[in-house]
Amino acid sequence: MSESVLQPGHVAVVTGAGSGIGAALAAAFGAAGGRVVLADVEAGALERVGAALAADGVDVLIVPTDVSDLAAVERLAQATVERFGRVDVLCNNAGVSTFNLLADQTMADWRWVLGVNLWGVVHGVQTFVPIMREQGTPAHIVNTSSIAGLWSGIAFIGPYAVSKVGVVSLSETLNAELRAAESPIGVSVLCPSSVATNVMEAERNRPASFGTEQRTVVAESVRLMIRDGFAGPDGKTPAEVAAITLDAIRDDRFWIITHASARATLEARFASILADLPDE
Repeated sequence: MSESVLQPGHVAVVTGAGSGIGAALAAAFGAAGGRVVLADVEAGALERVGAALAADGVDVLIVPTDVSDLAAVERLAQATVERFGRVDVLCNNAGVSTFNLLADQTMADWRWVLGVNLWGVVHGVQTFVPIMREQGTPAHIVNTSSIAGLWSGIAFIGPYAVSKVGVVSLSETLNAELRAAESPIGVSVLCPSSVATNVMEAERNRPASFGTEQRTVVAESVRLMIRDGFAGPDGKTPAEVAAITLDAIRDDRFWIITHASARATLEARFASILADLPDE
């Protein structure tokens, strides 16, 4: 379905492209001969990433975008089509997180995290799928979830985990619908584990309309522990995750699980579900 998507000159749109996995994906698409559209709320970071890619000869379009705003995503799509005339790959990758016990998360925390992580993906799908359908050519959508989207019950990141479970479900549904329609649009859901990114510092981009996170001392210590763990022996670099993702697009694979170490955790979770099934 998606074998020919990453041909020279393909157009890839990447949200959350100002840093981390998003910036690495943009670089990987550029290295594969693609033209790249960079979207993020951090305009300065976008400019730096775009300048680096342009210096390598990549054709780049920079579109500052808040994916929680449907109108902003629609402007992103319009700018992409006006510049390049098509969209071959969409990576709904922008993500944020808060850190607190579930009962201590505020409604503003929930609205911010779900707005970016889940509604951002909804907005991307609703806006770009019709464009891809009209093209009628092979295309691919990658929705960034997390291992937390498959392994729930992780303390201190409740809204984040809920949003990532939602991204998995949305992606499975979209994939099933497109395959049933024999569409040339492929779908993948990216579920990374430990990766050294700036998601632990997401508060820096929190709009004033969502207030300020009231993080407890314990929650802050957990955040720092998780952040430091990402740089541990099991951690991967954003570039490694990007390479894994492009291979999955070429192979038209739905699941993109970046860490083999997730196997034991996933097996334990599904074993607990099966154990509680009724006998009849």
